Amino acid sequence: MSRDPLRQRFETERRRSAFLSFLPAAGIGIIVSDTWLSPWAGVPGGLAVGAMAYALVWGYESFMWRRHHGR
Repeated sequence: MSRDPLRQRFETERRRSAFLSFLPAAGIGIIVSDTWLSPWAGVPGGLAVGAMAYALVWGYESFMWRRHHGR
């Protein structure tokens, strides 16, 4: 099944923007978790914050696509 070129470009950009939101959120999460929670919570806390940022951007991009283009 061939996909619409616009949809393919959207899928690529959605993954890229979600990943680019993950990186700074994970860095901030590591610093905050390490500083205020515990040195042992640094990396897991950072990965959790990064995953939340990734999911937030992924969900927002999906919502906006459906709002403007339908399914």
